[in-house]
Amino acid sequence: MNDPNGLVWHKGEYHLFYQHNPFGTKWGHMSWGHAVSKDLLNWEHLPVAIAEEEDGMIFSGSAVSDGDDIVAIYTRHTETHQSQCIARSSDNGRTFVKYENNPVLDENKKDFRDPKVFRYQDYWIMCAAQPQDHQISFYESKDLICWKHLSDFGPAAAVDGVWECPDLFSLTVEGEEVWVLIVSLNPGGLYGSGTQYFIGDFDGKKFSARYSTDKPRWIDYGKDNYAGVTFNNEPNGKRIFIGWMSNWSDVKDHPETTWTNQMTIPRELGLAKLDGEIVVTQQPMCDNFFELKIAMPESGIVGLQGFVKLGFNAEKKVIFINDYEAPYVSDSRQLHLKVIVDRSSVELFTGDGIRSITLAIFPPAGESRRLTPFTIQ
Repeated sequence: MNDPNGLVWHKGEYHLFYQHNPFGTKWGHMSWGHAVSKDLLNWEHLPVAIAEEEDGMIFSGSAVSDGDDIVAIYTRHTETHQSQCIARSSDNGRTFVKYENNPVLDENKKDFRDPKVFRYQDYWIMCAAQPQDHQISFYESKDLICWKHLSDFGPAAAVDGVWECPDLFSLTVEGEEVWVLIVSLNPGGLYGSGTQYFIGDFDGKKFSARYSTDKPRWIDYGKDNYAGVTFNNEPNGKRIFIGWMSNWSDVKDHPETTWTNQMTIPRELGLAKLDGEIVVTQQPMCDNFFELKIAMPESGIVGLQGFVKLGFNAEKKVIFINDYEAPYVSDSRQLHLKVIVDRSSVELFTGDGIRSITLAIFPPAGESRRLTPFTIQ
């Protein structure tokens, strides 16, 4: 599996579609895999939702809840062409029927992909990636079929790789509505693949960044959080993000097991003020995390049975997992860290959600993933 696709809540279920090769453990035959959950932590795996066929592979996209149906909006990929198509499901995502007049948006380009569609006032907005141009294009539609181009954003900030998997949504901070544009790029992140974001405003036609776009703002300071997007139609008004927990720079080196690749823990996104700017925050949506509470300005380190160390370095003013660091300064008298440890992953968050580090880490054969006692150094 790779990119999460079509994240949507519909009729009591969270739907996670994703890029998937049904026939092997390497990339290929891209189709939409499918899993559903009622709580975002316990997932039921379902058969392939939209399969590769003679007309092309099923690349990344999104899904919306349109009355009784789920409508998937995806990129149809061939070796020479990418265009945007739709498919409709009337049985809660279990089967999809492709629109007979696909594609619904075609600019006759080799690279043009990853449509994220959402409802804005009384029409639909699509943001799609122009990968080689380092741009995100915006379109509007009344019916999900006829699309009109509105504007483009970019190039901006990190441009040392192709732009992919955009997402656009609003959040509120101190009573003010603020828009966030997420853009993944590969390579050109901190460690290969990476995801940046822009804080700005959206008037229904154009996105404008509020701050300088000379330097990127990273959603995560680890190596393994790519192509993340958020759920549409979330029933509690939350903005929930899931990313692919891997990196194109070294995914080929992941050990072969009964499964190949995974997603990050779901995170609720928010906003906070930091150094005079608005930043995106992330809070893990689970209760099963290990907490570190460090009296400032001490350093604190916890070990994960010999092969992982994480914590806070007071001298460098960073949180870290091994050699992966995120700058962090707190005015609090106590630093609060949250750590989620799974069999082959570690996810570290500051208590305020301002910084996170996500890593896929595979323990040596025979090693357990036991937390050793917390020590102050």
